[in-house]
Amino acid sequence: MHVTFLEVIVRIGLVVATTFLFSIVSLTYYRIRSRKMLFIFTGFAIFFVHALITLPELISDDYIMTLDENGHLLIHLIALVFILLGILKD
Repeated sequence: MHVTFLEVIVRIGLVVATTFLFSIVSLTYYRIRSRKMLFIFTGFAIFFVHALITLPELISDDYIMTLDENGHLLIHLIALVFILLGILKD
């Protein structure tokens, strides 16, 4: 699987953006410890871990994720459900 330079830049940019959002949410969770923030924190943590796990695909051709497109969508759906539960909690 050969990735172009533009794909590498876009994916690294998305990981940086995810890291930035996750750091804001984690600081908010540590300041306001509630169940609502725990759900939101968990959703963003899933996004962050997923972004970090898929990053080595860009560096090495030997590293191949066994997830197909549906697996990635399922991970995103689970993260969004946690965020939605946090938003609707009250």
